[in-house]
Amino acid sequence: MKIMRLTTKCRHAVTALIHLANRTDAETTVALAEISAIQGVSLSYLEQLFAKMRQAELVVGTRGPGGGYRLGQDPSKISIADVIDAIDDRCRADRLQGFDKSCPDKRNFAQDKWNEFSRDLYLYLSEISLKRFLDMESHAEADTEATPSRRQESPSKPSRRSAAA
Repeated sequence: MKIMRLTTKCRHAVTALIHLANRTDAETTVALAEISAIQGVSLSYLEQLFAKMRQAELVVGTRGPGGGYRLGQDPSKISIADVIDAIDDRCRADRLQGFDKSCPDKRNFAQDKWNEFSRDLYLYLSEISLKRFLDMESHAEADTEATPSRRQESPSKPSRRSAAA
């Protein structure tokens, strides 16, 4: 079993890979400068992330004019957990530690429960591929286009945003 913690680095890496998956085919690459501009993160920060993802064979880089990055594998074969493993190496040792549910330390019950939750979350994210992420996004866009606005349907009902505020 593995433990995981989501970090900002992981979020930026997953978002960048989703961008690559949307914009590239087997031949086309995307420049990090484009991803940097879209995500609003520095180019040097992305270079560090992509170096780790390149080592993990999640991306392939091309140098020179027209160079950039493309996915190293089919989006259906890259899980969100794979990206986390490639990027968040400071937590890798924690994710690989065992967890004995039969004898939890009563003095550290809250930490044991958090570790158990983290492992479950990691297992869940290991089942979600980039392709599935993209499919969810395309379904959401299709639903948005097909569904009329709530305000048009019933102007007397408050929207979710105003109800939650």
